[in-house]
Amino acid sequence: MISEALANYSISLHDDINSQAEFLNEEKESVFVSQMGILLDDYGETDTVIECVHQSHGLKVDGYCYDEELNYLILITSYFMDKADLSEARINKTDVDREMKRVTKFFTKCFSGGWKDLGLKDSAKELAELIGKSRGELSEVKFLLITDCIAPKEASETEEIKDIEVSRAVWDIERAYRFYALGEKEPIKINFEDYCDGPLDCTVLDTKDNYTTYLGFLPGKALADMYEKYGTKMLDMNVRVFLSARGKINKGIKRTIKDEPEMFCAYNNGITVYSKNVEKSEKGEGLRSATDFQIINGGQTTASLFHSRKMDKRELDKIFVQMKLTVIHDPDLVEEMVPLISEYSNSQNRVQIADLSANKKPHPEIQAVSKKLPAPDPTGGSKTTYWFYERSRGSYDELKRLTARTPVQKKNFEDEWPKKQKFDKLKLAKVWNTYLKWPYTVCLGGQKNFAVFNKWVYGEAEKDLNIFFKESVSLLILWNETEKIIRSPKDKYPAYRHALVTYSLSWFFYMTRNRIDLDKIWSDQKGSRKIFSVLEELIEIVNNHIRKTERSVDMYCRDKQCWDLLIKDKKRYVLPDEIKGEYIKGVTRENIEVVWAENAAINFCKSKSADKWGELSGWLKRQGDPETKVWRSMCFNMGKTLLKGKDPSERLSVPCKEAWESAEDDGWDSGEPINLDSGKSKKTISI
Repeated sequence: MISEALANYSISLHDDINSQAEFLNEEKESVFVSQMGILLDDYGETDTVIECVHQSHGLKVDGYCYDEELNYLILITSYFMDKADLSEARINKTDVDREMKRVTKFFTKCFSGGWKDLGLKDSAKELAELIGKSRGELSEVKFLLITDCIAPKEASETEEIKDIEVSRAVWDIERAYRFYALGEKEPIKINFEDYCDGPLDCTVLDTKDNYTTYLGFLPGKALADMYEKYGTKMLDMNVRVFLSARGKINKGIKRTIKDEPEMFCAYNNGITVYSKNVEKSEKGEGLRSATDFQIINGGQTTASLFHSRKMDKRELDKIFVQMKLTVIHDPDLVEEMVPLISEYSNSQNRVQIADLSANKKPHPEIQAVSKKLPAPDPTGGSKTTYWFYERSRGSYDELKRLTARTPVQKKNFEDEWPKKQKFDKLKLAKVWNTYLKWPYTVCLGGQKNFAVFNKWVYGEAEKDLNIFFKESVSLLILWNETEKIIRSPKDKYPAYRHALVTYSLSWFFYMTRNRIDLDKIWSDQKGSRKIFSVLEELIEIVNNHIRKTERSVDMYCRDKQCWDLLIKDKKRYVLPDEIKGEYIKGVTRENIEVVWAENAAINFCKSKSADKWGELSGWLKRQGDPETKVWRSMCFNMGKTLLKGKDPSERLSVPCKEAWESAEDDGWDSGEPINLDSGKSKKTISI
């Protein structure tokens, strides 16, 4: 029996796929894979799904995810039927086995080196090389089948292939619905007796009101075993997950594990855990199990124990970890209490308020603005539409269910709240971190990128959120249109599309110094053809740039070096004159002049020789005027900059140009004729 809610979800999902496929000129299955990749990232099943399409000779793969820390590989294959009516969208075990066989065949072919005969390109070739190079290091492999159908409910299967543990799992539309629409995850149930040779002894603080807290000591080996089985799913409520062993805190943890394991409990703050409920032993002397076990503080401790044992071969027998486990009795208080427990209890990698989830300020306020602030009608008429910020999964559909019950009401709702104007917190994080010129962070993936954005956006909470929301929409418009350029024509940029969008836009914002008029884009509800003509050229250059690496392109794009090398060569691209005035923030002539005067100053200084700047510095020194000390130093530095063949910055060029013109007015003979019609006025020196 298919529930009405599931049926509606299927219709909504396929509507989204159809509209995006049309907008992006993309195959529907490709859009489906992208959407499911976002959902899997959000769920915690994967960490940055990389699109990777290959189908031939009975082999098929549509995406992958590789964890360098854990040497854990996930291969994704899709079965897309494109039927919104779930009564017709079912697959059986034979279908599942057939699809799993195709991705298994791809893996074994790559593992044995036979992929070289397949004619693989771009990300598929990278994946094949990754599998081949990592075959001696891979600890675990998982095959995921994603489908828009209803699949048989069977337990995940595990087997060994080439001495590697391989598991298989299916994400069908029912499972996707449970998570997306209801926020449901399969809860983690920890049976302490499986890890601790019996119930875990605990001291109990029972308030008999809002919560109960249990204090105990977990063996370090037990905690590492739990993490090995469940991974970051144990940290879904943690504000950070694992920050790697590079930070001071994690290095300290690992040093204690190595040198003083018996002191670990004394030196370490332990872990803070939320659990939905617990089962006590018959005599009430300990905990037998905890359901929905979530580490909300202590992710660093947990992951460091696991990595020390796995990577460094450390013994954990002498290590015990203090555990504070809290059961919150009122479900309505969970969202409120868990972030506060996290904030107040953490003192290792200190968690600021800004680290907290999207349930905290300013995300609810942004969502409130999205429901109240109408977008301008781009036709100049009076049609009202809204951009909807879906802070929580399914809130758009929930609003639709509550306000639109008849076919006419549903049509009116979708006219007022178009699906193409719906965006979530991960998309919001992408566009802003791109605007902030952190494309390498965007390439880290949805959750990691959001964590960085969340720290930044909290500082915006006290500003006018109406303005922030308008700017956000303008950035979304630029992102969506840039993505459309990349996806059409289909074959021009078959891979690394996500990286191309964020790097091209970040570079554009860098060259325009973030002074593109976002207010104008909001008012027009579109960007200009001139902007996108520039972006078309930038995309081409970026595509060539990111491919000039011996590393994996996807991994290279996550490295700040990729960005630094892109912007280092200022001769790589020069903005055309026709874009200058019209799209710079502010419509007044004065504002435009301020912006483009900086470019004029750079060109002026570059037109003079290094020797002439040296001469000017010497002349200013001989004048003996203390007020020109800064000028002569800057002119000297300008000469050195040009001598090295580098382009000067605007911060150096503007005062140097002023110094040159003022010196000429004061009698310095530059050896160049003075243009009396240039509009120069006699200046007083002011530093």
